Amino acid sequence: MGNCCSIQIGFENFLLRGWVCVVGHANYVCNLKQTLPTLSAALQELRAQRNDMQREVDVAEQRLLKPFEQVQLWLSKAETMITKAEKLIEDSPRQMNNLCLGSCASKNFLSSYKFGKNVTKMLQEINDHVSKGAFKKVAESKPSASVVVRPEEQPIGLESTIEKVWSCIVDKDVMGIIGIYGLGALARQHS
Repeated sequence: MGNCCSIQIGFENFLLRGWVCVVGHANYVCNLKQTLPTLSAALQELRAQRNDMQREVDVAEQRLLKPFEQVQLWLSKAETMITKAEKLIEDSPRQMNNLCLGSCASKNFLSSYKFGKNVTKMLQEINDHVSKGAFKKVAESKPSASVVVRPEEQPIGLESTIEKVWSCIVDKDVMGIIGIYGLGALARQHS
């Protein structure tokens, strides 16, 4: 007799869990009237945050700064989410027309269930993404071009010319014009 009681409790527990599962899935349909406006509001917030961040990136690029890859990835994901959410909202009037019995039943329950689940999932994704979009900085200075140090070559056979030019620079009493011409900036003294 003790075994029957434990089986009965186990069976009741099984039924209760099954009922909770069914009700949980039915909530996707029952809560659709409340979830859709919430999704629309979250979508507006995501759009505004995306627009603000894109403006910051554009200003940074005008200043020749390089946007962080995380910011670019966030903007890309935001764009994808906006497109998906807009599609869900666009399909919502057709899905809402399927609802009946106080919005807890549907003429096409499977379609309404999938739609409600997608709306709930999208709402959660948007909320998570909005919370991840608080960047302190969106860009950094571009790394400067690498500098190639060339060895300094001493001119051959021009030592006397270089000494004359240097004496014209250093000696205040000497008046003259120094012209620099040619490749390698070879110097020539004119008096």
